[in-house]
Amino acid sequence: NRVIYPNSVPKASQLHLVLVLYMGNDLNRFRLNLHVLPSTFDAIVTQIEHHPVFHNNSCNPQFPVPWQLAIALYQFGHFGNAAAVQSVAQWAGVSEGLVVKCTCCVMISILAMHDDVICWPSTDEKEAAKCWVESESCARWWNGYCFVDGTLIPLSQKPGFHGNAYFDRKLNYSLNLQLISLPNLRIIDYVIGHTGSAHDSTCFQDSHISKEHESLFSPGEWIWADSAYPVTTWCVPPYQK
Repeated sequence: NRVIYPNSVPKASQLHLVLVLYMGNDLNRFRLNLHVLPSTFDAIVTQIEHHPVFHNNSCNPQFPVPWQLAIALYQFGHFGNAAAVQSVAQWAGVSEGLVVKCTCCVMISILAMHDDVICWPSTDEKEAAKCWVESESCARWWNGYCFVDGTLIPLSQKPGFHGNAYFDRKLNYSLNLQLISLPNLRIIDYVIGHTGSAHDSTCFQDSHISKEHESLFSPGEWIWADSAYPVTTWCVPPYQK
């Protein structure tokens, strides 16, 4: 049917507007579209542009890497109908198939960096984190150099299987995400996949840091948490209700 009844959809790309005009002159609108700063965007491009997924032996070059990343980030940063392939294609002025391809290529290149980026801090990074904690609090809290907290990732609709399990305390359907980070906000561990109704302490038990705390923490070191987490020698909520 597509051959017999071709259907050309008029589109106007926003890529030049965002990547050229907004990037240099309007940071707020740049972030509104892609949800990162221009400096962060450029850093990601530098990290992924040499990945083999963006190169082929064809005489026809691929879509520019910055454009592919912009398409993926626009989709990642929107919700519901605004994140639909058709909506993203209209925003970028490209075909729906290209939106899917760009998003896949970007994810392949980013996941290739996973183990190099999401990893336990080096000795120097740990020392810097401890110094920050001491400067912002007191010397006795020096050994608590990382933090854990949970957040909810809202879903646009109720999942088809075990949907009620995704219904959270904020009356949305969501996934639970646990993030463990240093004071400089670098993520060193995470847990994703639990339903929105799951308690933070339950989800945290599946983290690498929870399972391997004896080998990751030196004696006397701990992670800061809020009152949703259990009190242990290596997990310390400073306040309890």
